[in-house]
Amino acid sequence: MSELLSHSFPVGRHGGWRALLFNARRLSLFSAQIFLAALTPSFHQSLLRQRTAQVFCCSAWQTLPSYLLACALISAVLTRLLTVSAAGYGLSHLALEGLLRVFVVEILPLAAALFVAARAVPLSLRHFAQDSVRRQASLFDVLPCVLGNALAVVVLAIFAGGLCLLIAYPVVHGFNPWALPAYSRLIGQVFDPLLSLVLGAKIFAFALAVGIAPATAVLETRQSPANLEMRIMVRLYLALLLVEIFFLALRIL
Repeated sequence: MSELLSHSFPVGRHGGWRALLFNARRLSLFSAQIFLAALTPSFHQSLLRQRTAQVFCCSAWQTLPSYLLACALISAVLTRLLTVSAAGYGLSHLALEGLLRVFVVEILPLAAALFVAARAVPLSLRHFAQDSVRRQASLFDVLPCVLGNALAVVVLAIFAGGLCLLIAYPVVHGFNPWALPAYSRLIGQVFDPLLSLVLGAKIFAFALAVGIAPATAVLETRQSPANLEMRIMVRLYLALLLVEIFFLALRIL
């Protein structure tokens, strides 16, 4: 736990394609080490849990009401627009299904990841960009940031998805209970075991990307703080884009 990450993953002296391959290998090994450490019970001491809770509170808990309010308003407006537009073409029976498959499955997980990335990642980067922190960082220093930000993405995505399911019914059917059985069957048809597994895997991948990305700053000991923040944010958004493309291609196939 006390081993310095800058010593475990030294900077290479390659150039060109060899540098890209070497950096990709360093990032992959670093991510694997973080993932294994997160699954190791001996790492989860009381101090680490306390620091993780602090990061999670700053990343998600303090802004959860405002985030859910924004998601509720957007989901209500989109649901109303989609149902009215679909009714004009005689496709009202497909409006809710399309909303669930596109908004809940595709948009909300990515929105949660981008929200945490925009709010929490810059704070973590400012901490890890300090030369003293980068050269002395160990797994115990980076794990709270990784776990806190990753947990924030999972919580925001799940809460926002559940809230959208709750709001869609009264927007379409009002507060009458007669349509509850049909709505329940629709949710069961949309979120079948395969799609639920894909959605869970996507949220988990987004959480890993947002959690690990700012921690990779401890490997960039030769970068200036200004260049480092831009480098990490570009790396994070590229990772989110690749994850989204992968799961879209997986669903198409």
